[in-house]
Amino acid sequence: APVATPAAPVATPAAPVATPAAPVVTPAAPVVTPAAPVATPAAPGTPSAVISDAPKIDGVPAVDGAEAPKRKSRFSAAADALSEDGGSGKKRGKAKKEPPVPLTPEQAKAVEIKGFSDKAKASIKKGDFEVAQGLLESLVAVDLPHSEKKVALQEVATVYEERGDLTKPIAIYEKLCVVLDNDGDVPAWLLKLGQLYRDAGAYQMAISRYYGVIQLGMKMGSSDFTRYQGLTRQAQREVANTYFIKGDFEQAQKFYNMALRSDLPKEERAVAMFRSAHCTFMRNDMNGAVNALERFLKDFSRHASAAEARYMLAMSYKNLGRPQDAYDTVIELLREAKGKAEADPKAWAFWQKKAGNEFANDYYQRGDFVNAVTIYQALAALETAPEWRWPVVYQMGLCFERLRFESRAVECYKYIVEENTKPEFRWKKMPQSVGNLVKMAAWRVEQLSWEGATSKQLRSTAGTEVPRSVSR
Repeated sequence: APVATPAAPVATPAAPVATPAAPVVTPAAPVVTPAAPVATPAAPGTPSAVISDAPKIDGVPAVDGAEAPKRKSRFSAAADALSEDGGSGKKRGKAKKEPPVPLTPEQAKAVEIKGFSDKAKASIKKGDFEVAQGLLESLVAVDLPHSEKKVALQEVATVYEERGDLTKPIAIYEKLCVVLDNDGDVPAWLLKLGQLYRDAGAYQMAISRYYGVIQLGMKMGSSDFTRYQGLTRQAQREVANTYFIKGDFEQAQKFYNMALRSDLPKEERAVAMFRSAHCTFMRNDMNGAVNALERFLKDFSRHASAAEARYMLAMSYKNLGRPQDAYDTVIELLREAKGKAEADPKAWAFWQKKAGNEFANDYYQRGDFVNAVTIYQALAALETAPEWRWPVVYQMGLCFERLRFESRAVECYKYIVEENTKPEFRWKKMPQSVGNLVKMAAWRVEQLSWEGATSKQLRSTAGTEVPRSVSR
């Protein structure tokens, strides 16, 4: 039978020959099938393609070896219909979109409020405060109850606060407290107002808003009081904190002690006890401060405020003329607080450095070089950064010089010079004070070496020890 080839037909005895009865695809009616390409007209002088055994569609078989035509026939349309309904006769095209459900007037206004709120927040972040003010006024003017607007208003107030503008959040929360005076969020708004007023320096206004929370709690029934009990306790603490920031330590201590008489959780009790002791210390009642701080450290030795408590205790001992107790407290803070710094490592490090520096420098100025160098050694172990360790080691060198331990002093100065030559420090940008310290350490090494050599020569000449002045 003849086979369609680009060149000439080749006869193969095994293949069946197309009979005249089988319909042959002509150029006038190309066929498209979903699986096989449709036959195209044969080139002039070339026999027609052989009909394949592909499945028939509407009685027309597919043809192998032909490209699909650019225009679909009626058979391809039928194939598309079969592919869409999967043979079931039901068309599976894209589902029709349901028409949008019209919003109720209240819903439309809620969408409008959200739009104003989002635009106002974006304007505030960009710094367009005039635009934001206009949008905020439009938000307030929407004809809906304020209870429907309160969330949007609080969000706008938060954005103003983040930008550092305290007056507008205060105005927003004040308005909410007035127009929604029966709302369940009023105590939280009053607490927020107290914080904003305190941050703005209006301490008396802050205290009055905190008192408002306490009064609301007293007016509530038994079930409501349980609900707002946490807010009431928080308001009492904030009143005490505000008096403390204001500098009225007597009133602050009164509220802290009032809180201690109630059944507080452990953390709240620790904070109230520490701040009450702090008030006693700030009132210059050193005996009372010692008693209060010792009680606090006995109960809460690992608390985040324990480092500051030890510092105040050491200062109290010092002011009471108990230097050895003060020294022991500082050494305990520097050496034994490593395992206790888990609550707040940064706070512990701060108070360790502050206490150590103050007491070591005080001992040095008073000529107590032994206690001074002991504290400096503990300070050097706190941190490895050159900005911290090298000045402390230099002070150790000065103490050893005053104690006539020149060799130990040279070790301290050489440590600074040699550390500065290490690659990790040599190319590191250091503060100018550190650079000057390295130069001073190198000069002290040369000076002590010269003094040692000169003293040795004089001893060999005179046969006696030559005294050296230690005052520099």
